[in-house]
Amino acid sequence: MSLSFSQKAAGAWALVTGRYDHRIDTDLERWQGRLFLTLYDHGWLRRAWRNEGRIAEGLYRANQPDATRLAEWKARGIVDVLSLRPARGIVQAFETEACDALGLRLLNAPLPTRVPPQARSLLRLIDQFDALRRPALIHCKSGADRTGLAAAIWAIHVEGKSVQEARRALSLRHLHLKWSKTGVLDRVLDLYEDRIEAQGPIAIRDWIATEYDSAALL
Repeated sequence: MSLSFSQKAAGAWALVTGRYDHRIDTDLERWQGRLFLTLYDHGWLRRAWRNEGRIAEGLYRANQPDATRLAEWKARGIVDVLSLRPARGIVQAFETEACDALGLRLLNAPLPTRVPPQARSLLRLIDQFDALRRPALIHCKSGADRTGLAAAIWAIHVEGKSVQEARRALSLRHLHLKWSKTGVLDRVLDLYEDRIEAQGPIAIRDWIATEYDSAALL
């Protein structure tokens, strides 16, 4: 791919002015997409900081991997990738392309970061857990908040751990700041724990499906 300076300048200006359509069909669009991922999606930061960790046997967590890092995960034995980011847009386009090329299966269970997750989103996450083949990787953008909540729910749903044990996945170690707006994700676990203490045990899937109210977290 060889683009002139004027093409790159025009492409960069399109990003600044919001006229980039988030497609990767042409050489210019692919160049714009990589620039978008590097600057706007903080890809420059993830080159040095990967925020990796182990959730369970054969299950790992990280921030958004690029094609090179996905190839490294494939070499480590990963067969499935579960993204907690929206199943659309430029990030998804490049990740889908990379996973297809590597023979990795890409699953999606989009979650919000700073607002209460809806019940249907949490149930979709649990459904994807049940379909996940290990070794697998779970990630969001930074690997701190959505990935932390997913790891906590995995610990409860799959491993039968207590809420107290599970909430360790949402920790400062992975740069989750519970006193910030992302603390709304901690309140999902708080609400579930309060229900158990008040009324006794209930499976987290059943609680989400029948009792969970996202408005209670506001």
